[in-house]
Amino acid sequence: MGQADRQGARRRREFGTPDWIVLPHSTFRELGAQTVLDAMVERLGLPLILKPDQGGSALGAQVVRDAADLPAAMVGCFAYGDTVLAEQYIEGTEVAVTVVEGADGPRALPAVEIVPESGIYDYTARYTAGLTDFFTPARLEADAEKAVGELAVGAHRLLGLRDISRTDAIVAADGSVHFLEVNCSPGLTETSTVPMALEAAGTSLGAVFGELVERATARAD
Repeated sequence: MGQADRQGARRRREFGTPDWIVLPHSTFRELGAQTVLDAMVERLGLPLILKPDQGGSALGAQVVRDAADLPAAMVGCFAYGDTVLAEQYIEGTEVAVTVVEGADGPRALPAVEIVPESGIYDYTARYTAGLTDFFTPARLEADAEKAVGELAVGAHRLLGLRDISRTDAIVAADGSVHFLEVNCSPGLTETSTVPMALEAAGTSLGAVFGELVERATARAD
């Protein structure tokens, strides 16, 4: 194994994720729905979170705690795509970490803690004002706060992203950090976490995006 391969393997180990499987719709046709669902529960256990493998805003995402609810949840996911991502559902503190690039490279802004009233940060909780509480900076122990920042910057670099990104993660009760995903075009609405992180960092959306536009213009010259 070459040096680049060893570095790549090391980086993948650093990004701990919940155990997961991907289920194309064709698998159900070939093997039978009940066979597939039974195997999924045997492999991953319960509870699970199911979501389409593409899209955004948590459309189609559902938490399943009872195996009897799996068939309906799968149908709901397939309404948004032909492939479902099934993950172990990790109980803990959900955070969003914005990464912004400057002259000195990418840096993580204060993490935003997400606490939906329903317990699930679904589409309704994301876009209905008052249904989710946000804490910036997140109420984390110092070690966990440092870990989520390093995770976000590491993911930004590893994926070759540029300018701005947002990493979503769960911090479990034992302090372990579980990587969920990176959004390279994060939301900027009044209920989005990026503006909250920018404000907590002592800046504003207009100021940062003005700088990013200047940097992009300079790259084009």
